[in-house]
Amino acid sequence: MIRVLFVEASSGGVVGGSVTGLYHLIRGLDRSRFEPTMVLYERKDIETELRAEQVPVHHVHRRRMPKEHGLLKYEMYHRAKRAGVVRSALQVGRHALRLAVEEAPSAARLIRMIRRVRPDVVHLGNGVRANFDGILACWVTRTPCVCHVKGFEKYSGRERWAAQRVDALVCMTRAVAEHCERSGVRGCRTHVVYDALDEAAFAPQREPAAVRVELGIKNGAPCVGVVGNVQQWKGQAVLVEAMAEVCNAVPGARGLIVGGVHRAGVAYRDRLEERIRELHLNQSMSVTGFRRDVADVINALDVLVHTSIRPEPFGRVILEGMLLGKPVVASAAGGVPELIRDGDTGFLTPPGDAAALAARLVPLLQDAALRQHVGARAQQWARAAFSLPRHVAAMSAIYEDLVRGH
Repeated sequence: MIRVLFVEASSGGVVGGSVTGLYHLIRGLDRSRFEPTMVLYERKDIETELRAEQVPVHHVHRRRMPKEHGLLKYEMYHRAKRAGVVRSALQVGRHALRLAVEEAPSAARLIRMIRRVRPDVVHLGNGVRANFDGILACWVTRTPCVCHVKGFEKYSGRERWAAQRVDALVCMTRAVAEHCERSGVRGCRTHVVYDALDEAAFAPQREPAAVRVELGIKNGAPCVGVVGNVQQWKGQAVLVEAMAEVCNAVPGARGLIVGGVHRAGVAYRDRLEERIRELHLNQSMSVTGFRRDVADVINALDVLVHTSIRPEPFGRVILEGMLLGKPVVASAAGGVPELIRDGDTGFLTPPGDAAALAARLVPLLQDAALRQHVGARAQQWARAAFSLPRHVAAMSAIYEDLVRGH
């Protein structure tokens, strides 16, 4: 039996793709071979589901330094930062302060947790920067370490140093792996393992018509939605701008913004609602807030959109829509083009381009046969390329190789 300790360091008060991906992986593990335990840095709604899977859940406190500080309001500070020497000195200072205030204390707590649980492998779910404390803890305890890289982050020398102490660097797309390679972030071994979804666990529970009534969508009204945590880089504002054109071309069309509000996204959510009023879309758009029944909501849509304005490493919601047979229109950046073959299994548009998004949505909302054809192709492709058994088999092999090597 291989004991795997999963460490999920995300914060912000929401359940994002990183913890959801680990949850689906855990569900798929062969419990006769693997014994999973989860560590979270904050309490999350998904704990109920984890405990239902007989997964022990522990919490490790990590103090978070504020991202904003008083010097930001002074122009002299910004001018000084442009000087290379000053910028380097500030970076060193920030790293030292972060290590002292955030990472060293939480690394010490993780060391105690590792010594208590005694895992054979530690799976860090948030990348080299966010899991720097976890890498330190594994290094000190000499525990084999998998670091799951799920983003396009800026790396410095300390991340390159940390990556060299990672036994297996797992990148969720080729785009992420190439970014790590360009940045000099290399583990002892590097793997590309696409995330997957447990299709059985994501099955809708209610009829689309009932969900539409609950959401205030008239039966037969063409409906498009974006699903994900509300924060600026997720680009929900792009759909708001596109819907002004869509509603002109497709009378009665509805748009939904579905998802919890990240702590850093409260002001952004307020601006979204204000912009909806300015464009007179009050009767055409809704901001639903957090929903537990994501599969039901996506299944009630005619088209799912993905609007991230920064390169998305993977885009789990894209896979969710495809598996439910929905045509997906997504931002063509990061790892997203690895999920969608444009014009075949979905459609790609330039990030942040509301006009291009509207131009793609209008014909889709006007043509039910086209939606059905693309959705069926998407479902077939997602089941073949991103199946949970394939993902679990790849991760299981990595765990077993590390244990044998250790």
